[in-house]
Amino acid sequence: MALSKIWVYAQATDGKVSTITLEILAKARELGDTVEAFSGGADADAIAAELGAHGATTVHATGDLGGALQGVPVAAAVAAAVQGGSGPDAILLGTTYDGRDVAGRLSVA
Repeated sequence: MALSKIWVYAQATDGKVSTITLEILAKARELGDTVEAFSGGADADAIAAELGAHGATTVHATGDLGGALQGVPVAAAVAAAVQGGSGPDAILLGTTYDGRDVAGRLSVA
């Protein structure tokens, strides 16, 4: 049973997508019909092509966070999309500090 839409938390450093994000995208392609990525920070444009090459059809981004940690703004943006009816069937996040921060905040939203 494939899921209709899966979102993957895309993490990057200095414009380079993290290995864990690419691994999760690969698994998401196996599980879902549509794979989209979401990212916090200003580097979404820089990583969009690489995410697309690994299966993401859309990249959702918060924009520049002004140096703030990603947990709160990223989780708030995802929660708003879910509550607005345009959210995914599943959200996959890596077990990094930022991934766990976003996941924890989403779990209470």
